[in-house]
Amino acid sequence: MFEHLLRALCLSCLLIPLALSAQPPAPSLDADTWSRPRSAESLIALAPLRETVAALQASADRRLQIRHPQDEQGELWASELRDWLVALGIPSSRIELRADPGVIERVDLLVQP
Repeated sequence: MFEHLLRALCLSCLLIPLALSAQPPAPSLDADTWSRPRSAESLIALAPLRETVAALQASADRRLQIRHPQDEQGELWASELRDWLVALGIPSSRIELRADPGVIERVDLLVQP
């Protein structure tokens, strides 16, 4: 009986990472995409940004968290993206910038309830 319990415990421990990874990854913009010349039209054409704005606008309670690299360049990149979003009509009060050591050469766009 102890063996069955131990096997069940081991199996459940193996399945937990699968359940956690089942969530779709957050939309992101990579450094190559961001390095191109920007305009309102070019930003609106970016699928990750369109998806994020649509999800954000689905509810007035939602907030956007922009996770960026921890260095100065990452902070400037996230600030510029926030400025563009504000210029396109997203209230700055709904946008949070967060440095993340796990984010490298991209910004992640997380819509939170």
